[in-house]
Amino acid sequence: MISIVICSVQPERLQAVAANIASTIGVEHELIAIDNRVEGRGLCEVYNEGASSASYDFICFVHEDVEFLSEGWGVRALAHFTADADLGLVGLAGSRYKAKVPSGWHCGDKRDICINILHGSSREAAVTGFCKPEALADASSIPVVAIDGVWMLVRRSVWSAVRFDEARKGFHFYDVDFSLRVSQAAKVAVIYDVDLLHFSLGSFGEAWASKALDYAASPPFPFPAGVSGAIKNGRSKEILAVRYWLRLLRRARLPLPLRLRWLKASGVYRYPSQWRFALRFLLS
Repeated sequence: MISIVICSVQPERLQAVAANIASTIGVEHELIAIDNRVEGRGLCEVYNEGASSASYDFICFVHEDVEFLSEGWGVRALAHFTADADLGLVGLAGSRYKAKVPSGWHCGDKRDICINILHGSSREAAVTGFCKPEALADASSIPVVAIDGVWMLVRRSVWSAVRFDEARKGFHFYDVDFSLRVSQAAKVAVIYDVDLLHFSLGSFGEAWASKALDYAASPPFPFPAGVSGAIKNGRSKEILAVRYWLRLLRRARLPLPLRLRWLKASGVYRYPSQWRFALRFLLS
């Protein structure tokens, strides 16, 4: 029994995913779709509104540009909560470590990244985004501290206690912030028995970089954060995060003032081994 909340800006996408959900979920559900084309409200506000009208004990927040590939995915997902009373939130992409330096939901360390999502314009063109720490290869779910928001399933009681932070405007970091705050009160995990195709690779441009800097400057609690054991070798993970995001954002060709802000906030001056990446980023 799942309440599904979707923030919609493309009616055709919504119609397609609604039909896909109905044919694959395998459990009783309701669809709460909120048309956000005109107002353009932030996801935190929209998701809280949708969740407030949910009828069931589990709430699924999902993008509309997806297709579920697993039959009975609702049954599979709910089974994880039945098996673990401490589990509060699950997703399909997440990280066992959240860096202190400006970054997304992961720091680029494959020992911490957990992903079970396909990306592409169709099933035929899909590229796997699968990633699983080698040490946890046999696990069907892996505890994490931060997840990507393309698909999230949460106990309604957990959402009610934490809620999305409506002071956080726009469409970035709503998921990172929510999952990190949930992780302080309940278990968060990435599960591997629900297959999803996402028709987008995401965007890491100027708007995202600005939000990342704002979030790093004012986190909900002191970072870094990690599950048991993931905080070890924190300095090396921070260095890796600095390099990973400098290399990724170099392709975004950010405005020079924003590049300078990023370099300062990342503290790259403390890591001589990363100076060449910083110079390339600065000159991009």
